[in-house]
Amino acid sequence: MLGSLPVILALALMLAAEGRPLFYWGARPAIVSMNEAATKTEEALVLELHAANDKGDLVMRFSFDRPVREALWLADGTPVSGRLRAVVYIDTDDDRRTGAQEGASDLRTGAERRIELSALAMGEDAEEHRAATALVAATLHGLTQEGRRRTLWRADSELPSRVSVRGEFVELRVPADRVGAESPCRFILVSGGDVRDGRLE
Repeated sequence: MLGSLPVILALALMLAAEGRPLFYWGARPAIVSMNEAATKTEEALVLELHAANDKGDLVMRFSFDRPVREALWLADGTPVSGRLRAVVYIDTDDDRRTGAQEGASDLRTGAERRIELSALAMGEDAEEHRAATALVAATLHGLTQEGRRRTLWRADSELPSRVSVRGEFVELRVPADRVGAESPCRFILVSGGDVRDGRLE
């Protein structure tokens, strides 16, 4: 019984760490819907992307094919990296002639911004009395036409007002002035080898 205590404690911490909603989505439709028939893999896949402008921020909701905590933790309570990743390219002016140039048939052509969502696992540190943990991190890059990147913004789930994890959802609240999007703008979602786009009017 004592041997199972660390596992029970880790699971309790995982369940207690649910974030709060960052935006009321109501019946607002997704701006990008992915192929739900995609093969289930170890990596969590995004099924839908919602986006809205709210109080000077770009708010986004990623809906995954499973509870996010399942992708962050192994069954024995060990945090794990690499099983949660999604990338969103934003064509801020909905003009494929500007932004990164990946080729006429590539949906990413025209994007000026790139948001990457990933999991960061950190092991236990006995000296610092820190338990093992897993975070969801988001990074916003600016893109040049040649595809070079410049970091514009970064946050993780230790700042729950900017990155919130609950159930199968990850929500982001990104300062709109860092995104620089006009209306309409185009979002290109990449997850599990599937690439789809949609527009925020």
